[in-house]
Amino acid sequence: MLAARSLQEARLYVDLQPCDCGTTSPFDPEFAVEEHDGQSAVVYAGTCPGCGRERRFELAGVPAGDGFGGAEASSIIDPGEFLWVSDAATDQALSFATSPDSQGAARAAFETALAALDEVLKFVVPGATEVSADQIRSELGRTVYDANPDRFQVERLQQRRAMIADAQDRAVRANA
Repeated sequence: MLAARSLQEARLYVDLQPCDCGTTSPFDPEFAVEEHDGQSAVVYAGTCPGCGRERRFELAGVPAGDGFGGAEASSIIDPGEFLWVSDAATDQALSFATSPDSQGAARAAFETALAALDEVLKFVVPGATEVSADQIRSELGRTVYDANPDRFQVERLQQRRAMIADAQDRAVRANA
């Protein structure tokens, strides 16, 4: 059974998994905590909106807490997937940032973008200058990596983080 570092990471993992039919559209599963072999597990179960197939995900021992996880890199979401999440959340934040009525959504999206980028950086081994290509395990992650491997350099990741934080600050000031 896979292990997530937080409930947020567990849900993101579920959201990133396409159905066997290929559907990547939003999946709205029910959430439960179950006991498996004396260990707590979170379970997400529901129906694929594309094909109607029942889907079920079980993740072991998910601790409570904020954010995607602790100091260690994820074992269930790869750095390419996290960079994709950061990109998507940044786009969403920028679209919300122009509307005074959407500031809460913009703030949440900026925070997700920054947190996902921080997760990418956790995959950089000490002394390295980039995320190693062998840490990319998913099809989505490979697509993101192959499109531009230079985006996984520490310097580029740190620059992107600074740009997102700056955009967040500007959006807050513009709507204050």
